Amino acid sequence: MKVENNEGAAYQKMMAGLRHAQEGAMELAIHRSDNRFRIISEQLKVSAERINMVAATAPTRLVRG
Repeated sequence: MKVENNEGAAYQKMMAGLRHAQEGAMELAIHRSDNRFRIISEQLKVSAERINMVAATAPTRLVRG
């Protein structure tokens, strides 16, 4: 696992992971005709929206390494 000392990169990684999981859940919902995966996809979307709100309000910090 690659860990960077960059807050912006960390948010981008989280968002990319959530987006990827959301797409996978929707694909499973379609292929399996299972609404549970559609619900999971919607929950992941809400999580992504919450992370965006936190990222937008997070104070800028100086990170010294």
